[in-house]
Amino acid sequence: MHSRLSNLITYVLRNNRASARPAIDPTEGEVMARRAFAVSRLTPPMMIANLLNAFSIPLVLHLEDQSRLDAYIWAIIVGTNACYFLFQIYRRRNKPFPKVLSQRVHRRAVIQAALLGALWAYPGLVMLPHLEGLAQAFLCAMAAGMVAGGAITLYPIPAAAYAFCGTVVVGSLAGFSRTAEPAFWGYALVSATFALIIYRSIARHERIFVSEFRLRKLLDRRNDHMGEMLEQAREEVRTERQLAEKRMLQTQKMEAIGQLTAGIAHDFNNLLTAVRGNAELLKLENDAQSDLIDPIIQSADSGAALVRQLLAFARKQTLAPAPVNTRQAISETAALLRRSLREDITVETQFEGTPWPIRIDPHLLSNALLNLGTNARDAMPQAGTITISTRNLAAESDFVRVSFCDTGTGMPEHVRERAIEPFFTTKEFGAGSGLGLSMVYGFVKQSGGDMSIEHAASGGVCVRLDLPRSYEMPDTPDDAPAPEGPAPETQSILLIEDNQVVMRTLLGILQSLGYAVTAVESVESARKVLADENPDILITDIVLPGGQWGSGFAREMAKTRPQMRILMISGFHSELASLGLEPHQGTLLAKPFSREQLEQALRTLQPSCME
Repeated sequence: MHSRLSNLITYVLRNNRASARPAIDPTEGEVMARRAFAVSRLTPPMMIANLLNAFSIPLVLHLEDQSRLDAYIWAIIVGTNACYFLFQIYRRRNKPFPKVLSQRVHRRAVIQAALLGALWAYPGLVMLPHLEGLAQAFLCAMAAGMVAGGAITLYPIPAAAYAFCGTVVVGSLAGFSRTAEPAFWGYALVSATFALIIYRSIARHERIFVSEFRLRKLLDRRNDHMGEMLEQAREEVRTERQLAEKRMLQTQKMEAIGQLTAGIAHDFNNLLTAVRGNAELLKLENDAQSDLIDPIIQSADSGAALVRQLLAFARKQTLAPAPVNTRQAISETAALLRRSLREDITVETQFEGTPWPIRIDPHLLSNALLNLGTNARDAMPQAGTITISTRNLAAESDFVRVSFCDTGTGMPEHVRERAIEPFFTTKEFGAGSGLGLSMVYGFVKQSGGDMSIEHAASGGVCVRLDLPRSYEMPDTPDDAPAPEGPAPETQSILLIEDNQVVMRTLLGILQSLGYAVTAVESVESARKVLADENPDILITDIVLPGGQWGSGFAREMAKTRPQMRILMISGFHSELASLGLEPHQGTLLAKPFSREQLEQALRTLQPSCME
């Protein structure tokens, strides 16, 4: 921690010294430009969220009969500020983004972030001490949400993220401390946890982003030098090498972004688990306020969906591959597309011979084809045809090629080269996240297949998915009802979760379901409990303190207590995928999950019988 703090101070001092010079290192300027460009892609949805959140505070105060004039004035100021940023982005939409940014522009971005943080610190600093009940809780939740949203949006520019999130956290803590509420210490602990997670995530991503960028620039310079030496004598070889290097750099960039995505997903899946779980518990206790609580649950679900899309691109999502009847899967998805797309779009299917079965996650395959259908719809503004065809690649390999072709406007070469990059989109600001094709690409590669984008003979685009063949026959549907476990009131649970916020959330949910729960933070504490108790169910996080794995402890319990039922949970999806467990070896549940999903998983648990 001290070394990281010293590195941060060194970074700030170096920037201050650099600001006194007339020019800066070009590479550093390019790094700033890349970060600023990443933030600019996320600014429109963040400003729209600011508008909605700002005016929700006066609404909640009005519903709670605690209206304040300064809340309306503040909401107007925040709304005006957000509209100004949206106008600036719209005004500059056709202007190219600079490739190099100066220290002055960087400082201005940090100052703007600090000013925005000051605006969002005002409700916690000034309004919070004078509010009571649900209005006070809503302001606390809003402050936490803005800190998390600000960290996600501004993390490409670390100093701006620290300025915004730190200002909001300090202002909220200062205001809440004036209420003399006992819950202040709990809120302070949660805020400190948020701050630590945000600082560690941003610091880690900062190192990966900068080091990868600098190494790539160094590689570019060396390759350019080599190209100059061989240009006259080996022109054709040099051209081929440059093409190969371009593909390699693209792969490295995608891998670096994938590492960033997978790293931040774990932290925010834990946050979303706590937000969603506590919102569900609050709704159980106060259903009359469901019109205010439901948007929180829906927002948490939207955040979880965004994380899943990012993990799909990073090839870190949890898959459930199974033998799939290719003809049936394509036909069912085509029928769904016909119902969901416009009436002037025709969806056709073509099967060359009898398609082989494929080994794939059927649910994610359907989502991938629906994503391609959405892109094809946008490329055919008036009318058109989508053709989904299959062909067994018997001569080349054991793959089934699924071709998704449209008759739309096509895709220029420069767009096709960047089509699978996350957040890259040719649509207007706010019209798309740019994650559709990148999610499809990541899912197909993680499944052991390949994806290519080509020009269609009709003038549109053909996306070709080469999916691995399955030598097992698909299972026939089983209409037998799923086994139901014993009543919760008769069952006891041992919960192992090292994250205090998530532990308290899961404890509340499990107790609301009727289970008797004992919660601990580590394997050592769990062994002490097992010495005196004999719980029916073990719920354990996969990664535990001290480098221990919950899966290893679960295997141990399966040998010593074969009747114990086991449920493993994790916010890092790649941990689930890397375990390689079979279905009979225990149930896996990825965070965030709903109360109903947890209840269903517990009711269908069987003794693990791990080996």
